Amino acid sequence: MATTSRNVAEAFARAFQEAGGTYVFGVPGGGSNLDVVGAVERAGCTFVLTHTENAAGMMASAVAELTGDISAAIATRGPGATSITNGSAQALLDRQPVLIVTDCVNQGSAFRNSHQRLDQHSLFASLAKASVTLGDGDTQGIARAAIANALDPMPGPIHFDIDPTTTSTAPDFVQEQVPTSAEEIEAIRDLFAHAKNPIVILGVGTTALPRSKRPEAWKAINEFVAENELPTLTTYKARGVIPDSSPHFGGIYTGATIERALLEAADLVIGIGLDPIEMIPGPWDYAAKVVLINGWQIDGCTYFGDEALQWIGEFPELLPTIELPANERMLQGNHFARAAHKAVLAAMPDPGVGLAPQDVVRIARELTPDSSIATVDAGAHMLPALELWRTDAPGKVLISSGLATMGYALPAAIGASLVNPNSPTICFTGDGGLGMALGELETAVRLGLNLIVIVLDDAALSLIKVKQLPEGHGGDSAVHYSPINFAVVASGMGLSAERVENEDDFRAALEQALASPGPNLIDTVIDARAYPLILDAIRG
Repeated sequence: MATTSRNVAEAFARAFQEAGGTYVFGVPGGGSNLDVVGAVERAGCTFVLTHTENAAGMMASAVAELTGDISAAIATRGPGATSITNGSAQALLDRQPVLIVTDCVNQGSAFRNSHQRLDQHSLFASLAKASVTLGDGDTQGIARAAIANALDPMPGPIHFDIDPTTTSTAPDFVQEQVPTSAEEIEAIRDLFAHAKNPIVILGVGTTALPRSKRPEAWKAINEFVAENELPTLTTYKARGVIPDSSPHFGGIYTGATIERALLEAADLVIGIGLDPIEMIPGPWDYAAKVVLINGWQIDGCTYFGDEALQWIGEFPELLPTIELPANERMLQGNHFARAAHKAVLAAMPDPGVGLAPQDVVRIARELTPDSSIATVDAGAHMLPALELWRTDAPGKVLISSGLATMGYALPAAIGASLVNPNSPTICFTGDGGLGMALGELETAVRLGLNLIVIVLDDAALSLIKVKQLPEGHGGDSAVHYSPINFAVVASGMGLSAERVENEDDFRAALEQALASPGPNLIDTVIDARAYPLILDAIRG
C-alpha cells in the first residue's frame, strides 16, 4: 500500500508527542499541513492557528526556551516556507529546539509542477541544524533521531519536508563533540590556580538545556558562584540563573560600556554557557584570560581576541572540580558586585519630561507578581527593560538575542502565556515591533490569554534614530511613522485597551489590566528624549 501524507503525519506526531512536545503553531496550507494538524491533535497535542508563519516560529521558540522541550511550527510550501525562515533563524541563533514542518512540491509531481516549487532543503540549509525529508520508510525512527538532535547537545531547529512520494532521508545526526584534551585541561587548571580576580559571565548555554538537565545545572552554577564568592554577570538569555537578589549578581553583560568596571578589574573570565552568538559586535579589549565552560564546542571562537580556552562537558560534573585560590581577592565577596549593579541602575538617566520608558518598566515591575514573564522586543526600549526588570528565576525574561529580530515580543508572549497561564505575561514592544506582528493580537484574544501588551509608542524606530546622530542619514523619513492609536486598533480586535501619556494614568491602566480577564493593551505615549541618554550610559 502506498504511503500517504496522513501516514507520514501520524509517524511524525507520535515521535513529537513521545519526546514531550505539546504545542504546534502555524498557518496550514491545503496539502500535508492539514494532515499534520490532525495527527498532532489526535496525539494529544495542541495546534494554535497564527496569522503569520514567522509569528508561529517565534511562539514555538518561546515555548521551547521556557520548557526545555521540543516545540514545532508548520507552514505550507513556497510562500509559507519562505515566511517561516525568520522564525527558524531565531531558534537557530538562540539555541532553541524547534521543528519547522513544511509541505512541499513532492517528487512524484515535480516534473510537471513548478508552481510554488522551491528547493526548500537549500533554503533551510543555513537556517536549521539539518533539513530532513519525511516520506516512506522508517519515518518515525528518522523523526525521533532528528528530535534528539534538535534537543542536544547544542539545541536548535530541524526542518522537515513532508513528501510521501519519496523515501525518508536525513543526514547523520551524530554530533562529534571533540573532547577537551588533557593538555587543554591542564592549561585551564593553571589559569584557575593563578587567578587573583576571577569573575563569571553566564550565557545562553546555561538556559538552552533540556528540561531534565536544568535543575542540577542551575544548582551547580549557583553553588560554584556562592562558594567562591564570584561577582557574576549574565547575558540576556541567562537572566535569572543567578538571582538578581544574590549578593554576587553584578548586572548584565552587554558587550559594551556598563560592565567595564568588573571586567577591567578581572584577570580571568569564567564563561559558563557563554556563547559569542549573543555578543554585539565590538572589540574585546580586556586583559583578562577567558575560559569557556559549555555543553557544546564553539568553532572558530575569536571574539575574545586570542582564542579562548574551551572546556566541554556538563556543568554539574565540571564546576565542582574547579579549584580557585582561597586567598583574599579584590573581587571576592559582595561589595564589588553590589556596587557594580548599583551603578548600572543609577545610570538610567531621566530627562525629566513626559513619560520616560524607564518609568514604564519600573512601574510595571512594581505592580506585577514575581511569577510574571516579561517578553521584550528589539529596539531602544529593550535597554531599560532588560536592566530594570528584576528576576530571581530563569525563564522570566525573554528576548531575541542571537538574531535580535523585531516583531518577537508579542508572539513570544503568546507562547509564554500558554506555558505560564496563571500569571500575567507582560509584553514590552515598540510601535515598530508591534506593527510587524499586529495580527497576533487576535490570536491572544481567541485563546483568552492572561497577557498585557505594553506599547512604548513614539511613532519611530528610536534605536535607529539614535544611530543616525549626528549625521542624520536618511532624515526623519527613514525612522518616523505616522502616529497610530494602538488602543483603538486593539479594541477593534477584542482586547481591553487604553492609551496613556503620564505615569499616573499608566499606573491606573496597568492596575485595571491586572484585574481584568483576558488580554489587555496599554498604548503608552512616551518621551523618546531619554533614549540617547540611556544608550550612551549602557553602550557608550
